[in-house]
Amino acid sequence: MAVTTHDIAERLGLSQSTVSRILSGAAGHRAAAGTRERVLATAREMGYRPNAVARSLRRGRTEVVGLYTGHDYDARNEFLGTVLGGLQRACERQRLDLMLFSAYGGRAPEAMMGRLHDGRIDGLLVHTTTDDPIVPLLAETDLPVVAVADALPGLPAATADDERGMALLIDHLWERGYRRYRMVVPRQSLVSVARRQAAFLAAMAAHPEAEGAVLTVTEEDGRMVLPVLPPDTVACCWNDRTAYDLLRACREAGLRVPQEVAVAGFDGFLDEKLPARQLLTVACPWDLVAEAALDQLSRIVDGQSVDVEVRLPVRLVEGDTA
Repeated sequence: MAVTTHDIAERLGLSQSTVSRILSGAAGHRAAAGTRERVLATAREMGYRPNAVARSLRRGRTEVVGLYTGHDYDARNEFLGTVLGGLQRACERQRLDLMLFSAYGGRAPEAMMGRLHDGRIDGLLVHTTTDDPIVPLLAETDLPVVAVADALPGLPAATADDERGMALLIDHLWERGYRRYRMVVPRQSLVSVARRQAAFLAAMAAHPEAEGAVLTVTEEDGRMVLPVLPPDTVACCWNDRTAYDLLRACREAGLRVPQEVAVAGFDGFLDEKLPARQLLTVACPWDLVAEAALDQLSRIVDGQSVDVEVRLPVRLVEGDTA
């Protein structure tokens, strides 16, 4: 049978409230040094273990935050791995634990909401598409929720400056003499992609002599099919993973990069399988974005107001692919 504070109090001849306050480290509680040492020593001797569930009920906090993703990538994915790393460091500083949730098996959004809102977490960080059916439910719930990396309707968010990043990229490419552009985008409805695409089109409009278009990647048998690019084109890919896939496709097709087709990415991840190339890309501080999202979430949990959206600066990383 588990040892309780009542058992310790009975052995030492103290009140249960005194023992409980000493073991919980309650702020403002004063006890003689000798009494405190006796309680702690007896607790160790008797094998006392605090009841985390009961403590969280008393405090109204679980000291656990959740991360929900509507995507099917795992921790080996560069983006998710970087976000998780940033969250883990931020959680350590705030003495919080992190619980992961994901949509799978066709679970109904109401059932997923039941899992997210069952009292196990104090708040939730979320990364998903705007058409995820759980988004409007999250916007209406009293559970503190913050979107990370991609803004979502009705929720505060921490993101990277997508528009500024695309503007930096196009300015750099224009100065290098490129006049034919294609932006390669996914089918998923991500706010970051929409913002980068809007900035791309705005840059094309600002340069009437430029030839620009948006191409959407497709899938066949679970594999991404990359678009065919005309010569002397620079492909501005929505993320680095697509850019690296395009570089490999060019190599397999015998196309020289950047002499025949140029490639640029957006993220700032290094592909160790292409050590001889440096991708031209926009580096986003996804770990710091994750930390900013957790800071927002913690303030909401504490009853404080937060900015609707925090945008972190990005930077251009020059490379030899464009």
